[in-house]
Amino acid sequence: MLSINPVKPIKPLITNLAENDTRKICSFIVPNNKAGELYLDMRMPKAGYGYGFITELRNRFNKLLGYEEFAFFENSKTISGLFIRANNEYQRSGYNFGEILRLSSIIEILENKIKNFNITSKSSAIYFHSKYKFKPNFTSFAERDKFLDILANDKSNGFEKYSQKAQNLINQIDKNKEPKSQRDCCKQANSLLGDYLEKVMAEKSQDKHQFNYTLGMTLTDENILNNSEFFNNLFEKHGIDYKV
Repeated sequence: MLSINPVKPIKPLITNLAENDTRKICSFIVPNNKAGELYLDMRMPKAGYGYGFITELRNRFNKLLGYEEFAFFENSKTISGLFIRANNEYQRSGYNFGEILRLSSIIEILENKIKNFNITSKSSAIYFHSKYKFKPNFTSFAERDKFLDILANDKSNGFEKYSQKAQNLINQIDKNKEPKSQRDCCKQANSLLGDYLEKVMAEKSQDKHQFNYTLGMTLTDENILNNSEFFNNLFEKHGIDYKV
């Protein structure tokens, strides 16, 4: 049997956006992909735009395979993810283009010492973002209440405790309308929904537990560091010489 030499991981190129701009952007080559060698590039699409960025993933024929748009103001500790998309023809086919784009976000967070990468996830992408350690981050009481109602009504086998906890929290919300209490209930709901999502993913039962609403989510630098082994394994898998 012929032995195949593993591809040597390639270091990302990390540079300042401009001479007088402290924001860092990255680009890298992905040597290990079933679509062949891939190229990721991050840039500001319009000179002087100030805060809008785009990350593009292309193959050696310069075909666009996926992209992410995000907003990042200079001297800010927060990045706002606006849109992430992989080419439809490659979705669910093991190419992991979305995963590669997310790894570029991890580099961006760490290199710029960002505290929060905030997104509004469409309903069909909630589990995708959860896989990469994003946590629920309710931006309104109405959003919180919609998801608590979903959990309270999910009485499927193995999820009874989540249903009961959600109903208890709904009762607590109804009893005390003081702003401080309502904000505290948001924190409890974030934690409860996060545990629920982890349970669903552990059972690989996402198809049975779907959502109809968008969800505010966040990825913190702390959560990246707490899951360093997970992310480092992904970097290694794609031949990217970078460690959390």
